[in-house]
Amino acid sequence: MRILYIGTNKMNYSVDGVYIKGLRKNGVEVFDYSLYGMKGLNLHVRAIKLYFKHAKNIDYVMVGYDSPKIIITLWPLCRKKIIYNALCSVYERLIVSRGLAGAKSIKGYYYWLLDFLACRFSALVMLESEHQIEYFQKLFKLTREKFYLARIGVDDDIFFAKPGIKKFKEFTVLFRGRLLPEAGGELVVRAAKILENHPIHFLMLANGMGLDSVQKLIDELKPKNLKLVSEFLPDGELLMTMEQCHVSLGQLSNHERLERTIPHKAYESLALKLTYLTARNPGVMELLKEGDTCLAFTPGDERDFADKILWAYGHREKIKKIAENGYALFHDSLTAKKLGEKVIQKIEKISR
Repeated sequence: MRILYIGTNKMNYSVDGVYIKGLRKNGVEVFDYSLYGMKGLNLHVRAIKLYFKHAKNIDYVMVGYDSPKIIITLWPLCRKKIIYNALCSVYERLIVSRGLAGAKSIKGYYYWLLDFLACRFSALVMLESEHQIEYFQKLFKLTREKFYLARIGVDDDIFFAKPGIKKFKEFTVLFRGRLLPEAGGELVVRAAKILENHPIHFLMLANGMGLDSVQKLIDELKPKNLKLVSEFLPDGELLMTMEQCHVSLGQLSNHERLERTIPHKAYESLALKLTYLTARNPGVMELLKEGDTCLAFTPGDERDFADKILWAYGHREKIKKIAENGYALFHDSLTAKKLGEKVIQKIEKISR
């Protein structure tokens, strides 16, 4: 099998990089091209040229995350089946999550139309969760057969548990990632304040659109057990810091998008053998089981959140077992090779 893989993101971005690596580990020849930074006519011309360069020697075209325009451009010319590794909806990410414009605005309709046409023109659309698939079916009036459940995974050559790394002496709860509306950064600050008289430390490696509001809340509440680092850490330092923590936090708020999405840090935490604590939202609970492969609390409830952290502090052996179970889940079904093997089987089915 030979595949031309094109996207507008860097090809080492998790969702694309994992599947390119997984396909190759299963014997597929992949010609991958990143059109990152290209815009307007240059983007479309480059995509067309790459297709015709490889057209005689490939079996399929795969289009990467956040690249619906490439599908729309290639569809009238392409004689190969197109597989779209969408992960989620561009409309949902920019309009529902980030509030870039109103749902019924011209910009909102534009992003909806991009998603709609990309799905219509693809033979198969890869999505991150069953709830995401249900959302696409309703939003774009498409059948279940159009979609494939494709877990994200992580680059397991980077995210892997290293033997011999010791945890911080102080029980440390880690929040890592972008401060988007669904992230729940403010909840971390409030929980830290509730628990500031316990020997529990909160470390936030975070930045993004919500940084100012989180910093403002920190200045107001002044929790003495919380440290915020907004600068990006080098990969080696970041991974070392993550592995030294006792609990890794997921998305924490009660937000519509969390009904469907599973954050990258869920997979990162599993791969690093970290105990993962998440809000009990439908998307992530498809993948994980409370008390077995994760800890969970009521979304947006700072008191329940703080109580769960306090419980984790007092039950070190139990949370260690949860981390081990999550690690086993990752290696059983979420490595790049496993994910590549599964998507190849699905691609072969749509060709029959």
